[in-house]
Amino acid sequence: MEAWLEAFARANSRRSADTAHDLKTPLNVAVLNLELLRMRVAKLAGGSTDEKIASYTAAIETELRRMARIFDAFFLLSTPPKNEGQPQLFDAAVICRELLNVQMPDVANIRAHESRIREALKMFIQGASKVLKQEGRKASADCSDQLLRIWISGQPSSEEFELEKIFKFYYTDPEGNADLSLAAARLIVETYGGELDAVQERDKVTLRLSLPLGDQ
Repeated sequence: MEAWLEAFARANSRRSADTAHDLKTPLNVAVLNLELLRMRVAKLAGGSTDEKIASYTAAIETELRRMARIFDAFFLLSTPPKNEGQPQLFDAAVICRELLNVQMPDVANIRAHESRIREALKMFIQGASKVLKQEGRKASADCSDQLLRIWISGQPSSEEFELEKIFKFYYTDPEGNADLSLAAARLIVETYGGELDAVQERDKVTLRLSLPLGDQ
């Protein structure tokens, strides 16, 4: 990595907590003032509720809180976990067997923070459960070409499924709920030199996660 980029990464890591706080503070203030505005409008209206005003204010509050969750996820997960020191070699096959119930080689050592990789795999599984139907959904894993590879495949859970949107932090699942799981999982995986993407072939979608084995 070039020297300037290493300095940039170190600065980002050092300042991430402060930046997250600085960004969330105006959001929290906005939510508070929105509630005060809502109360003021109700008072001026003699206590009666205007359905459109209630709908607009609820939508604004939802988006503000969604932005706060995005800031939390991005600035927390793009930096090393606190008090865990340097990344260590550990056997990721154990986590794969535990969380995915898949056949794995005896050992799949990767260098990372184990707690963060466990978190990424949980979110990977959670995200897959949101975008793929339970019926026919399958997981598999192996080690090849110096990579730990994990796949989860199945049919999209919604006819409106859009492959290019599922890894966005501003993603809404088929039930209309904001969901950061795949975006957050990808952020963690890429932090440790891996990849997370998806491919679609007709009515089948495959989510693909890979992490480098050993010290690469």
